[in-house]
Amino acid sequence: MGRTKDELFVLALYKAVKETGDLESRFNKYEIGERSGLHPKAVNAISRLLIQANFIRKAGQEDIYLTPHGLKLAEQLLGEKKQSEP
Repeated sequence: MGRTKDELFVLALYKAVKETGDLESRFNKYEIGERSGLHPKAVNAISRLLIQANFIRKAGQEDIYLTPHGLKLAEQLLGEKKQSEP
């Protein structure tokens, strides 16, 4: 099953957070977009939607971080993936 661009973005941010070990780590949204294979315009649109849905928050002009709601979403997405694998 394919993932939406929004889901790919959240998962890329989640993976970056997990790599640091700090759930409150801030990342440049364009770097996360690059990890998910998105163009800057798509990153702007997706991050705006994810902020409105309370999955991510802004920290300055370009930095973002996962909210507890976003963290839960990422874990659910990863859980679905694991369950569907043979």
